Amino acid sequence: MFSLRQSPRIVSLITTAVVIATFFPMPVAAAGSFSDVSDKNPEFPAVEFLKAKGIMQGYPDGTFKPKQAVTRAEAVKILVASKLSAEEIAAFSKTSYTDVPADAWYRPYVEAALNKLGLIDGPPKATTFNGSRTVRRAEFLKLLFKSQSIDTNAYSEIKLPLALDVANTDEWFYPYMRYAVSTVIIHVEPDGKLRPDLELTRGELALEVYYLAMYQADKRTQAGLSTEEDYLVHTLQALEAKDFGQADMASARALLSARGALTSKPTTPIVQAAVKIAEAFRALVRAYKAGTDGKLQDVITLTKDAWGLAEKAKALSPSLQDLSTQVQTIAKNMADQARQMLQGGAPAAP
Repeated sequence: MFSLRQSPRIVSLITTAVVIATFFPMPVAAAGSFSDVSDKNPEFPAVEFLKAKGIMQGYPDGTFKPKQAVTRAEAVKILVASKLSAEEIAAFSKTSYTDVPADAWYRPYVEAALNKLGLIDGPPKATTFNGSRTVRRAEFLKLLFKSQSIDTNAYSEIKLPLALDVANTDEWFYPYMRYAVSTVIIHVEPDGKLRPDLELTRGELALEVYYLAMYQADKRTQAGLSTEEDYLVHTLQALEAKDFGQADMASARALLSARGALTSKPTTPIVQAAVKIAEAFRALVRAYKAGTDGKLQDVITLTKDAWGLAEKAKALSPSLQDLSTQVQTIAKNMADQARQMLQGGAPAAP
């Protein structure tokens, strides 16, 4: 069995090397604006930011209800109201969908989303809107990215399984989930899933809108690099457990996180180096798979690539010297095993 053979534990990728500002300058009341969202809640900065921007509001009783499900009608209203004035929205009076009554409170928002912003499909492609159904993560991400005129074909050269439930790159939602991973809007859960079918709550929706806003303001670079680090740890753990599928997905997510950070900070050496490290891990994963398949010459070629990429990371950012050396140690161990096996030696012990 091909093995990593005493591969070293990954050291901190970024957090001990550099700290890039992650906070958006905004006043936040210590007590918070809503009685049910304290500063201990993970949604707190998102809720306060979106309230200050007039994108999401609370209820008359002073609550935000972060655990309450969000309907498709409510999701569309949030996005449309953030883009158009009340007068522009009120100008839409007709009904395009068979299930949207003329007196429905959300009718003008739906019509503006269809006819002004192009966020949703209308007749003949879609004749119903299903406004009362809870909005799911993948469809909300599609709406969110379209509302910001984002090209979700960015990183289209990366078509790799990302999670257990985002493995088919031909699924309609794959580009949206890929972009959300690259911008660290979503993160894989402990069970290895990204939840494209997750029915969003108000708190979850607020976080996704907020994270995109922070990314667009170049305030999520450190989050991207820290997330890359997490995924690289997952990659090593999966390889040591001989789980190639999980290693492949984790290394793909790491590469996307690094590439997303590079889009924000294209001239920052530490970010450029982080991309090289992610690419090196992709080469290591492919080398490991080649080794388990008995393609030993491919192992040598791929580990050489990984070594070279780590060397480039060192040159770009000396602060990544230790991690780059670790990558090179892993690459050397794997290449040595492959050469030994090619020369007729016994396979390395698992």
